[in-house]
Amino acid sequence: MKKIWLLVLVLLCALSLPASAAGEIIYQGDTNSNHIYLTFDDGHSYKNTRDILDILKEKNVPATFFIEGDFLVQNPILINRIVKEQTLGNHTMCHKDITKLTNQQFREDIEKYEKAVFEITGQPVTKYFRPPMGKINKNKQAILNELEYTIFKWDVSYYDYVYYDDRGVEFALNNILKQTKNGSIILMHTLTKSNVRVLGTAIDKLREKGFVFSDLSELA
Repeated sequence: MKKIWLLVLVLLCALSLPASAAGEIIYQGDTNSNHIYLTFDDGHSYKNTRDILDILKEKNVPATFFIEGDFLVQNPILINRIVKEQTLGNHTMCHKDITKLTNQQFREDIEKYEKAVFEITGQPVTKYFRPPMGKINKNKQAILNELEYTIFKWDVSYYDYVYYDDRGVEFALNNILKQTKNGSIILMHTLTKSNVRVLGTAIDKLREKGFVFSDLSELA
């Protein structure tokens, strides 16, 4: 009888634990909380990424970087700085539409990214994943679940992903301020100079509105 009650107690305790977010797709945090989350995609521009890190450090703001494979392997010094100061997630080596990859190709790509991060930094990649272009299907989601990744999309974004078609600081700032709400995950790309120029002002104005910048670990 004691063994039965002990088993029941163990099961109840397990059910009371918070569920892991591994494999889930998270678009937004708690809408009842003023916490918001800043994320940057791609890389490509060494100078922009470096300047963004400088601003984040000055403003004491946490952020997660989802860097694609080419930029990852070509910029080890900068990648080490990201790992030291911020959070580095997995954005695939190939930066292609993963729904068009076979399951085997996708798994190999993810593992190749993990290996590259460890070789560059001596640290395992944080198990956060953002699908390139936001495209994902159930098969790839299942693989990420198996590999214990949390999948992060976003609820704030704007046209900032074409470096030669920079819409300017005012465009970026208006979109960020207009779209951001409680729990928002903000997606910015490192491609345009306007994103660098607007970042400090956007951080200040969002704080003036009562938002608190937090780390994605709150949601994982």
